Amino acid sequence: MNDGAVNKTRRTLLAGVGGISVAGISGCFGGSSDNGSTLVAPPQDSPTKPPITEVPEEPISPEPPEVNESIFPSDGTHPPRGIHASFVEDPYTSRTLTWFTDGHDEPQSFIRYTQDESLVDKWGSGQALPQNMEVSEPSDTFGVEVRTHRVTLRALDPNRSLFYQVGSDVGGWSGIHTLKPIPEESWRFVHFGDHGTTPNAQKVHDELLRHPADLCLIAGDLSYADGNQPVWDTWFDQNEPYLSSHVMLAAAGNHENKDGSFKSSAGAFKSRLSHPQPGISVTASNPGSTFYSFDVGRVHFLVSSAGAVIEDFSLPEELINMEVDLSKAAIRRLAGEIDFIVILQHYPIWTDQEGRSPANFTLVSLQEQILVRYGVDLLLVGHDHVYQRSAPMAYGFRNPIGYMQVMAGTGGVSVRLFDDNGFQRWSESEFVGIGFVTYDVEPGVIRGNFWGAAPVGLDNESRQIVNEDFEIRDSFEVKKRSLASIKSAAVMPRDPKILLKDYSMIAYHTKLRNHRDEHGC
Repeated sequence: MNDGAVNKTRRTLLAGVGGISVAGISGCFGGSSDNGSTLVAPPQDSPTKPPITEVPEEPISPEPPEVNESIFPSDGTHPPRGIHASFVEDPYTSRTLTWFTDGHDEPQSFIRYTQDESLVDKWGSGQALPQNMEVSEPSDTFGVEVRTHRVTLRALDPNRSLFYQVGSDVGGWSGIHTLKPIPEESWRFVHFGDHGTTPNAQKVHDELLRHPADLCLIAGDLSYADGNQPVWDTWFDQNEPYLSSHVMLAAAGNHENKDGSFKSSAGAFKSRLSHPQPGISVTASNPGSTFYSFDVGRVHFLVSSAGAVIEDFSLPEELINMEVDLSKAAIRRLAGEIDFIVILQHYPIWTDQEGRSPANFTLVSLQEQILVRYGVDLLLVGHDHVYQRSAPMAYGFRNPIGYMQVMAGTGGVSVRLFDDNGFQRWSESEFVGIGFVTYDVEPGVIRGNFWGAAPVGLDNESRQIVNEDFEIRDSFEVKKRSLASIKSAAVMPRDPKILLKDYSMIAYHTKLRNHRDEHGC
């Protein structure tokens, strides 16, 4: 994602700067002897080699990019930190920047920015600054004396990079960060879940910097704060080099649900992140929405909580939203406006992970019915700390017009194992270790590669030590559906009374699942 070579006089890029389980669940960190603690690693030195521009054909890790330290920052009373980029409106002409300052007495905070690359040299040399400046909208942050700042920039040139800096003269300024534009036709996104702040999580972060991407999707369980709110600050600070230079959107997971109370599930997730608003919602708007949808290019994305935050009473609304949203997407696909429909959520529907095989049964009959009804192409999930990809499937069987589930709970918080009973018929690829998936989107096809690094052993202790290089461990393609399949999925949404006729049982099993996750993974 760099803008080319960076020299001493021209530093323009600051990279440095679904289904519900009711099965018995063993410990989060591998086996019964794991203690479930979260290891916090100090930030590592940034790599210094230039980045690659393409994924190599050979299954080896690319050379690391040059990642400069933040330049031209200034000290102050409330230095900005944890800077991360997303969008809440148009993915091409808008960007939302979010960051944090400590305390509740912060001075007014700003973002100053330009898309004129020729101004960056003058900016850095202390000459006239770019004239574009917006004031942030500060808000309280759940559970800590930290303020969250947000600014949405609009009417951006979709073909030019964005150079920006956040802070104030009194509070202090960040370094200058760069966001590349998202191409409309051929572009790339990445997906993983279950990250945390462990040394392995940092290895995943550092490897992500070596792979140019236009969008990052995190399938839940981001920080593993589990109620210890300062861990969120550690997670955002450790991942700022990547998140400040890449657009990121996330789904809520069961560990996000632990950061809240009965009436404020996922309080940290909702107060710290910035997401689009749901298409239909009767609740008050929330910056860190737990269900929402958006388009990038010819791909429609729907992000679901899969019931992870049922205590906020949003699940019925979300299921109705999912039904209507996917119906509209399927009709738009028939009209030729999009090619693919993708769902991101934390919970998988089908799994072979040890202790959770063969399936997460609660909500499967409802949610999987929705996926099949509207012809969803990809279901991207985490939760299980292994990598597993299905063939196109439906209801546990291979089906050429079904959906493909890609489970990548391999963000690094821990490494787990597969069930001893073997893999089910729907499974096409499995891997034990850490890593992430890259998806290259081109007209009519999405090509996926899982980049993984294996542990030194499979026992409980050595399984958490990963020293190998990242390599391509699985490759796959998803092609645009046939016209007959597209037509069959372009149907009207069902009446909410029909959709939710068994909701009392769905809610009961979902709460049971969530309760078990409070004492497991």
